[in-house]
Amino acid sequence: MKNDISINEIISKSFSYIFLDFKKIFKESFFTVFLLTLIFNALYFLALENIATKFTFFIFFTLMGLIVSTIAYKVHRSILLNQKIKNPLLKIFDLVNIKYLFYSSLISTFALSPVLLKIYLDKNNIPTFFGIDTKYLLLALLFTVFLSFKVIINLPQISLNNSINIISEKRSNTVAAKLFLIFIIITLAFLLPTYIILSVQIYFLENSQEFYKFLKPFFDFVSFFISYLNYAVVFAALSYSYKEIKN
Repeated sequence: MKNDISINEIISKSFSYIFLDFKKIFKESFFTVFLLTLIFNALYFLALENIATKFTFFIFFTLMGLIVSTIAYKVHRSILLNQKIKNPLLKIFDLVNIKYLFYSSLISTFALSPVLLKIYLDKNNIPTFFGIDTKYLLLALLFTVFLSFKVIINLPQISLNNSINIISEKRSNTVAAKLFLIFIIITLAFLLPTYIILSVQIYFLENSQEFYKFLKPFFDFVSFFISYLNYAVVFAALSYSYKEIKN
């Protein structure tokens, strides 16, 4: 078992997985992106009409999280098992998919826990935490994020339905640091198309609100498609990193 990964190789493979056959990716992602767009617009309508409650937001975002987990399921099994998943949405309420969402949410919550704690303390006008000024809590973010990346590489095992405690499976500091850098590079690569679509939306919102209302579902679809590509590349990077370590 290797205890290191190649940044250039992982990034190259991950983007190739998505962009070598862009037409195929669009066809495979269409229903997933369409469903995400539909759910988002339904939530937007409920919020606009003051019908949505905190529980409504929880249900809708959980559903969207489960859909994103199906993307992970498809990508992980495609890369690690060479298994073609025709319709990953059929796995949305599968126990494996729910488990993947649970663990990924748990790891993400731990990674962002200093930020969440600071927001809670500021909201309740609590200036210190165990005698420490709350502004210094954000320094702990370096520790929690780094520790999270030591275990996040084990997430593909869930999609493979392997019985293992991913929390106890910690990788080396080198792997965690390189995987973090890989995620940063992938995120930055998708910032430009995200910024462009956001800028176009703002332009229409400021200059032609009626036209914007008509085009909003289209903009949402494009935004979610970009997000889909981003998620797919991230999950591909996780898969290839896991595969490289196992080999």
